[in-house]
Amino acid sequence: MPCRDVAVTVHQGFFMGLQKISELERSNLALDVATRLRDLMARGDLSPGTHLVESEVAQKLGISRGPLREALRILETEGLVRSFPGRGSFVAEISATDVQEIYSLRAILEEEALRLAIQKATADDISELEAILHSMFAAAEMGNYAEVLDRDLEFHMRIWKVAGHQRLEGFLREIGAQAKMYIAVQTSLYDDLAAGISDHRVLLEALKQRDVELASRTLREHLRVASETLLDYSRRQLDRG
Repeated sequence: MPCRDVAVTVHQGFFMGLQKISELERSNLALDVATRLRDLMARGDLSPGTHLVESEVAQKLGISRGPLREALRILETEGLVRSFPGRGSFVAEISATDVQEIYSLRAILEEEALRLAIQKATADDISELEAILHSMFAAAEMGNYAEVLDRDLEFHMRIWKVAGHQRLEGFLREIGAQAKMYIAVQTSLYDDLAAGISDHRVLLEALKQRDVELASRTLREHLRVASETLLDYSRRQLDRG
């Protein structure tokens, strides 16, 4: 009898474990879907204001609506999606408040990351940043906006990594999700891609020369112009609406 009771307990525990694994797989799928949608927003394929019709999105991704709804809730907590009763979910519009908050925060955090990176950057770090920059300008010459965006983000994230401050890097990555969508819009507005990204060359030169003042001044100006460009875009979108 005792052996049978033990067997039953193990058997029930096993099936409870199966249920938990199933729930975990569903949760992982929702995270994967959220990542996919986030990337599409960052690349500009899902522009601000796009209506995310559940049936259409689920069909295109080949998933059921359950994981999609969970993914949309995740993105809503990040400020990337807005949901309205009776209307559905939409890619978040660019608001003046969001732009001002995100870019003022980026200026504070990225300036500190840049200062630390200047102190710690090795010859290999500089070479890697040079390679990223070369790829960025090569893409700009070809008019490849998506590639420019990817290399732009890679350049900044590499500086964050070189700074060697895990919590600072974590905070920057946390606000990076929404910033990516804004950078995608900003990049799409450049009349001259190479001119639009030219500040990155100055930043790299400042890193090489260990010139904190030049790096900080260039970064602040870069982010100021970016925020003003986005604010102007936001105003024009409101006027059209």
